[in-house]
Amino acid sequence: MKLAFLFGSMSRGGAERVIASLSNTYCRQGDEISIITVDNSASGYSLDERVKHIRLNLAGNSKNKIQGLFRNLLVMGALHKVIKENKFDAVLTFELRQAVLLQYIFPFGRKFKLISSERANPNTRKLGRLEKRQYDKMLTNVDGFIFQTERVSFCYPEKLRKIGTVIHNGVFPEILPEKLPEFNNRRHKDICAVGRLDRQKGYDILLEAFEQFRQTHPDYRLHIYGKGALQEKLEAQIAALDFSGSVTLHGSVPDVMFQVADMGMFILASRFEGMPNALMEAMACGLPCISADCDFGPRELIQDRENGMLVPVEDVENLASAMAELADNKELAEKLSQNAQAIRKTHNGETIAKMYYQYITDVVSGKQ
Repeated sequence: MKLAFLFGSMSRGGAERVIASLSNTYCRQGDEISIITVDNSASGYSLDERVKHIRLNLAGNSKNKIQGLFRNLLVMGALHKVIKENKFDAVLTFELRQAVLLQYIFPFGRKFKLISSERANPNTRKLGRLEKRQYDKMLTNVDGFIFQTERVSFCYPEKLRKIGTVIHNGVFPEILPEKLPEFNNRRHKDICAVGRLDRQKGYDILLEAFEQFRQTHPDYRLHIYGKGALQEKLEAQIAALDFSGSVTLHGSVPDVMFQVADMGMFILASRFEGMPNALMEAMACGLPCISADCDFGPRELIQDRENGMLVPVEDVENLASAMAELADNKELAEKLSQNAQAIRKTHNGETIAKMYYQYITDVVSGKQ
């Protein structure tokens, strides 16, 4: 099969990680795989040498609507050329905007199957009423659709649900340490969080909760991994709260799970999510996890107080309380650590890749 993944960039992130892992898997089984990105940056994840990375080098911020329109026309022209020349069997987009764009580029007689996927919370898309109606109409014209969770699927028209499928993100072994530390050998007083430094991830909430938590647990340390637009604001918040060196912003770190796998606690304080890769990987590493019970993914991964803990969204006091309970209750922490590791089997990357491949094959063959 000749398959292309279309995304804005292959810099480090959850969707990019999935694209890289699927591409490598399918290349190894003999398929021709291309990754098309709008920007010109190299992949933040290792790619098999047989994966063809086509970089359009057309990303950028537009100063006005005219410049934005011109840039879109350039992207449309470049995509038309690349897709026509390569004669893909299927193109899988990981952004809805790109699925809509491809329908404008190929309005009639599309010779490839167009499959799209929702990677985030659809309720956070900033669309006007008419624009949303147009999106919903256009999306029902795709050939296939992959939802990350069952709950997300009900945010879309019934027609789309009928041709779509639900596939969770996978836990891919190449980005995880094979051998995990014994529970008693973990750095129990080190707490970590992983993800982009933006409002979605709720780091401002985490820092406030950590400030409360450290009133009774002053010797604990918080490690935040990721980069993003809110770096300066978070640095200012850290300075204002006077954490005295107990909070570190590490930036974006390759193989981050190898850095945090022996820590004592993982926190996801997000305001919303799709299916959070970082949470899944932390669970696979046996980290006792606390997650905000945000839409949509955490509740489908965590059974509260069995393999992790759920707290209300944007609730500083409850988050701080949960952190204190995990710190003080080693029996609970060890239980969560052991049970969380089951995700290595339930969401095994190889199994997830097979689910993607079977669905794509069915769409291409017309069975779906």
